[in-house]
Amino acid sequence: MKRAKTRKMKKLLSFLCILPIIAIAQDSKTFTRDKEFYIRGNTAVVGNNILSKDSEKPFNDLEKINDEFKMRYVDIDNDQSTWSSSSAHLALREGVKVVYAGLYWSGTYHGERSGKRLKDGQVYHKKLDDRAHDIRAVKLKLPGGTYENIQGSLIYDGENATHNSISSRAPYACIADVTALVQGDVNGQVTVANVSATQGEIIGGSSAGWLLYVVYEDETQPLQYVTTFHGFEFVNKKAVEVDFGNFQSSEIGELETAITIGALEGDGTLGRDEIGIFDPKTKIFVTLDNSVRASSNFFNSTITINDKRATNRIPNSLNTLGFDLAKIKIPTAQNAIIANSTGGVKMRFKTRSDRFFLFFTAFQTTISERYYKEKNNNATSVASAEQVVTAQPLKKVITNQQVAIAVPPAPDEPKPAYVAPKVVNKELASLLEKPSLKVENIGAGYYVVTNVFSNATNAENWMAILATKGLEPQMFFRPDNNYFYVFVDAGMNAAALYKKLEEVRTMPDLKESWMLKINLD
Repeated sequence: MKRAKTRKMKKLLSFLCILPIIAIAQDSKTFTRDKEFYIRGNTAVVGNNILSKDSEKPFNDLEKINDEFKMRYVDIDNDQSTWSSSSAHLALREGVKVVYAGLYWSGTYHGERSGKRLKDGQVYHKKLDDRAHDIRAVKLKLPGGTYENIQGSLIYDGENATHNSISSRAPYACIADVTALVQGDVNGQVTVANVSATQGEIIGGSSAGWLLYVVYEDETQPLQYVTTFHGFEFVNKKAVEVDFGNFQSSEIGELETAITIGALEGDGTLGRDEIGIFDPKTKIFVTLDNSVRASSNFFNSTITINDKRATNRIPNSLNTLGFDLAKIKIPTAQNAIIANSTGGVKMRFKTRSDRFFLFFTAFQTTISERYYKEKNNNATSVASAEQVVTAQPLKKVITNQQVAIAVPPAPDEPKPAYVAPKVVNKELASLLEKPSLKVENIGAGYYVVTNVFSNATNAENWMAILATKGLEPQMFFRPDNNYFYVFVDAGMNAAALYKKLEEVRTMPDLKESWMLKINLD
């Protein structure tokens, strides 16, 4: 009897330990690297908000915030097939080659409409209609073209978040790779339509918008490393840090470095939010600013490129009422922190008053000719390797890594019977108790891994196969063993990710997938 009580108590404690992880995961999505490039070229970003005080007129009162208005869809296109639309002008130098174009959109979508009322001196908000649209589906119209239907991938959806500040707004973010569409002469007006968000009034105010991030080759530009990260972090009391790596800055000369960010809910009149860059010499974060973004109020409901407001948009509101998009060159004083031959940079996003949702960030810096050739030579070697690869048994890889996780049964063993929930909990509890792996330049969390490869091309081919199965694969690199890991989901919600692992294991060729615990110690 005493042993039975002890076992029950251990199970209860294990469950209670998992609960905070579940809550954190539902309220955020850890930032992970999406793309990286070593190019002679540059980047461009355009975007616009798609909720405002008026459906067509620009809103320019910088002292107002979205909490004060009944927000409504911006809709500029006179097209009956769209309920929201806005545009921005993309300008690239003639003759450049687009190598990547990523379309992101984000909004607060508690329901289609929401209102508020005053009772006994208290303000009450009420959802009037449920969600009416698929948040992953939007339309994209490029210069001189017609609308293309875009089905994106979900980065995060806060509809079922545990934190009331998140669930009461239900923010989301999506991404679509539109590189194949953004080719040739793409200079001109880019229009995005059918981004969904709550109209009316919600707690904290409703906001929404989109951005198009373009990476291009241009022989007139310096050699650069470019990387993009996405996730969904509620920046409130706890700061969020993102590590950028996998590069080596130029050995000599002044560096050219820039970051790009996309965020929701950065109100212009609520200060004390900031971006900092870590100085390894002083061990402190140095805040960034320029003439249009103060160091103490960086997120201020504007769309800016370097030190200018981006006004070539329709509507060209100065106050985008909760949507922030910025590309900012790191000024010379702070850029001195990124020394020549540096291989990593850490950024911190923080607030003491305002709160905001961060969903996108990109980093770029100049690299040396030697390092560029080294990366290109590696890429050439990889490209000449076998182009199609079948999934290899993973047990050997797990053994070589000495990762303390459950090893799948050998192929000649009988297929295991249905596993009861208590056995699943035992495996999950075992994973939670083990020390995590340390992997540079990726976010902390649990990763559902399907395969590992010794070169990037084979990993990318495997990712293409996974995409045909309806999965959304990504990849990270472990410098300590030189393997590329392909994973299909990641985050802080261990319990939910274990369920995802079980689903993945039922698919052909994926029964030996596993879960890794990374950067959590």
